[in-house]
Amino acid sequence: MSSAVFLAVALASACGGADNTVTPDTDSELLSAASAPLAVIDAKTLTDTTAPLLLPLAGTRTYSAPVETSSGHEPSNYKAAPVVPSIVPAKSDPTGGVLTFERETAPLEGWHAWARDGAAGKHRQVLVSGGSSAAANRIYTVYTKEQLVNAIREARNEPKIIRVVGHIDFRVDGGVFKEYTSYDDLKSGGSLFIPSNTTLVGIKDANGKPARISGTQLLIGNENANFEVDFKAWVAAGKNPDAFPGWTRNVIVRNLAIDTMWDVNPEDSANAYADGICVSWAQNVWIDHITMTDLPTPSSLSSDTRHDGGLDVVRGSDYVTISNSYFTVHGKTTLVGNSDAGRQWSDEGRLHATFTGNHWQGVNSRTPRVRYGQVHIYNNLVTGDTNPSAANGTIPAGAAASDVKFESAIGVGYKADILAENNYYNMKTLKPKEVCGKLVTDHGKGVSFRSSGARFISNKDDAGKPMTATIDVQLQGCDGIPVANLWTPPYGYTLKTADTAKTEVLANVGAGKL
Repeated sequence: MSSAVFLAVALASACGGADNTVTPDTDSELLSAASAPLAVIDAKTLTDTTAPLLLPLAGTRTYSAPVETSSGHEPSNYKAAPVVPSIVPAKSDPTGGVLTFERETAPLEGWHAWARDGAAGKHRQVLVSGGSSAAANRIYTVYTKEQLVNAIREARNEPKIIRVVGHIDFRVDGGVFKEYTSYDDLKSGGSLFIPSNTTLVGIKDANGKPARISGTQLLIGNENANFEVDFKAWVAAGKNPDAFPGWTRNVIVRNLAIDTMWDVNPEDSANAYADGICVSWAQNVWIDHITMTDLPTPSSLSSDTRHDGGLDVVRGSDYVTISNSYFTVHGKTTLVGNSDAGRQWSDEGRLHATFTGNHWQGVNSRTPRVRYGQVHIYNNLVTGDTNPSAANGTIPAGAAASDVKFESAIGVGYKADILAENNYYNMKTLKPKEVCGKLVTDHGKGVSFRSSGARFISNKDDAGKPMTATIDVQLQGCDGIPVANLWTPPYGYTLKTADTAKTEVLANVGAGKL
């Protein structure tokens, strides 16, 4: 995607056919912003540049010993990562500091480019600028954890561009690799908080390898212990919820390879702590050209769960787009909305998200799973195997992504309202008659799931014989999930056929393509 404004001029057909552009539905009762005379505003103007950092000590090691906690982090659960990546930090910038795509603003194609305009159910368009307006002293090129963390601490919420070159592992402290010693050490030292008005991008090194980050989770926004009480009090006082001072806004993350973090001391055998990226209480976020994987430490290397989510959009977050990104060798991959119970105060009417141009390959589930949100999923590619054969039940570093068992794709959860268009599914051992319950799954009480233009190929047809051609599959109506036209994307967008989308995704997806 370029940073140019995109204005569509024609309506798309319901499915298949030639590529189309789609205009906003000006007749929608819920989304009238498309015709409203409101100028596009810079998301930077919605942020408080004087606000304190939410996690000022993020990235600081504690080196504490494992201790038993009330949530189950027992010392006996401690296990260092069995595989350590080969970490070769870069020492120079092959571009000589010349900026190319770093000052790009986000396109206007996606939910990230919208915000509430103050009227019930209405939205207005905004420009997600990230750090595009950064002054010369707020442009950083970093090669180490220390440089990355210090750049954030110095610039705080001012517009800033942070360019990552080479491989940064947060377990490397002062140039020496030191594994996390406990849950507390991992939680503190293995967190990177990204504040408002940030553009964080990867720059290929001298060998053409994309920038890579390991041993940490990227936190865009944060919900502290008093957040619910403070927010509810703010709303009860009649104040605008979107003016609450706890929001993180206007963030761009692009062109980075991210190894999801191995939890050295999980709370129990089924739950780990860290995500790859967690968008929590944040708005106007564009995540683009990311590569995310559990390798070189897949969950199969342990008898319990050592990885949590891949990329989660949770806890009241809103107006987020994930595009052109590659997710592979992971379990619970992409999540929108993290809980049914107790989250109406934050999630009702929020969690607007767009997924487009992404490739989920060899993941277990969640492409994505949704609660509450109005989520647009179009022109993506999903490949997987429902019955893989992995040697000895483990996946060695660098093994094929197909060795992860595929369980489900789109999950329609509590109060989810999903529009899925022209997505391509390239599967193994999944018969066409079995797509309901696999490619779309009902997790209960979903508001609506609309689908059109899905394409499907497998190595088995309904009779168990090899399939020889791609077919259209009807996902709408699976499992009796309701179908209601409650909203229309307020943005114009290019809707390609699923076949075209597949070709373009394979050529364009992931880190290192910018």
